[in-house]
Amino acid sequence: MSEKVLHSPEIAPGEYKDLFEFLIKESKIFKTKFFIFHKHVETGESAQYGVRYYEKQYQQQILELFEKNDFEGILALPVGEYGRCATQLVSRYVESGKVVGFQIDEARPHEDGRTVGLTPAKVFLEEEGKKLVEIAKQVDQES
Repeated sequence: MSEKVLHSPEIAPGEYKDLFEFLIKESKIFKTKFFIFHKHVETGESAQYGVRYYEKQYQQQILELFEKNDFEGILALPVGEYGRCATQLVSRYVESGKVVGFQIDEARPHEDGRTVGLTPAKVFLEEEGKKLVEIAKQVDQES
């Protein structure tokens, strides 16, 4: 791949393709092994995952920070309670940083619990990913 930053497409007005689906199905950066393991197609590294929850009152600020690629700014915001917050920062990455992806999602219990990508998934490759891998590792509710 020659591009260093990929964005998932909009699938409906204000809704974007899910980061996981984008990495597996569309960009084919990861392949599935034994139904549940996801490995990077070049390095064989396992995909890592993180999620951090935020109160609704921070959603607009999070969206603005995401637009600016200010992931550290998002991480500096107060974390909400697991299972009670709809706004989520999601990361998927490999330890080497060869692939690092982020997306802002919203859980919608009033729509049968579906999750909607509020932003395009941003996937950073190669050197761009290596710059962000430490931030991606911090996207975990227990941080």
